[in-house]
This record gives sequence, structure tokens and C-alpha cells, in this order.
Amino acid sequence: MKSFNLEIFKGHAIIRDADNIILVDTGAPSTVNQTTSFNFFNKKYNAITNYMGLIVENLSELLGMKITTLLGADILCEYKIVFDYKNSQILFSEDEIDFEGEEVLLNSFMGIPIITLMIENKPINCFLDTGAQLSYLPSTITANYQSSGTKEDFYPGVGRFNTNCFQINTTIGKESFEVNYGNLPEMLQMTLMIADTQGIIGFDFFNKFRVKLDLRNNILQYSS
Repeated sequence: MKSFNLEIFKGHAIIRDADNIILVDTGAPSTVNQTTSFNFFNKKYNAITNYMGLIVENLSELLGMKITTLLGADILCEYKIVFDYKNSQILFSEDEIDFEGEEVLLNSFMGIPIITLMIENKPINCFLDTGAQLSYLPSTITANYQSSGTKEDFYPGVGRFNTNCFQINTTIGKESFEVNYGNLPEMLQMTLMIADTQGIIGFDFFNKFRVKLDLRNNILQYSS
């Protein structure tokens, strides 16, 4: 078991391990590193050096800070992970972690977790993405709401883009919370359909709840 100090940079989860500056990204299927090998948790892992045409330096530029590694689902699934944004901490363990909270089952696509949320009393499947500063819904849903402003975001392979944002009440179990949703560029929104998902839930979920993820077994636990 190992605990890391968590740095939130523009809604992204950053940890530091030795000389590595790591973006923890459950929304990426593969780990991207400056070289094809990556040491983490006293283990040596394989990594790719190019993700959707981008190397780590490109990802750093889009992010707005230097990183050495994007830690994706291929390695994250090896651990039970507790995300505690309020206390600026992430805990990794190869063994079970005691955690009191509600439990939900996840689906996954290419290792990326998918969670079902309730919006307007309808179930909405969303990728659960610690690499997403904004959450996203299709315009067919957000059209019912007034924009709260615009925000810039980025996506590998697309680059930076601007989107209108909408504050929408979202429910998981008995808990309701406000989420800042944007609209993805049309091409990206269409790719979600391949995984039978309609949206992406990111920073606002992890900022609201203390979360335990077990990607190997598709289990999520959360507590307020």
C-alpha cells in the first residue's frame, strides 16, 4: 500500500513518484511514458510513447504543465485505488482496502470504466474519467438548460476546443450533486456510441465523493 499526495491541476489528478510527474487518467486505456518502460510501485511496466499521435511533451503542452507519464487503465487495473480529493491524497494497494461506502458495479470498454448515473430521472452511461476536468453530455440533453458560460478543454487527437457549459443535477444512488457539463465536438460524441455511452463524468464526481476503484473487478465504492 502506498499513499501519494494529490495535486489537482485544472481539474486533473497529478501525483509525483521519484522523478515521475504522473497524470492519473482512468479515461485512457494505455499508459504513455517518455520511454517504453515505466517504474511504478517498485515494478517495471511497459508503456507506449505515442498516444493518438501525441508524445508526452505534446500532452504536457495541452495540459499546461509538464508531465512525464499518463497513467492509464492498463496499469491502474492492477490496484485498488482510493481517490480522496478533499484531503489531497490517492492511495494505491495490491490488497483489499477497508472502505465504508455505497457500492456500484461498473461496465468497461477497453479498460475504461463506465458508470450509470441518473439525469432527469433517466439512466445515462458515462465514462468515469479522472483525466477530465469537464464532464460531458450530448446536446440533446443540455439543450434543455441555459448555458453558464464557455470553457476551453482539450482531447488527444483533437486538440483544444471551446464548449458551452451547463450546470445539471446528477444522481447516483441516493446522492444528488451539481455537475458542470460541456458538449464534446461531434466526432468525439459519436465515438461514445461505440461503447454504448452518452457522456463522460470527471472532476465533479471525484470532487464530490471519496471514491474507491477496483477496475479489475469493475467495482466502485463512494462516500460523501
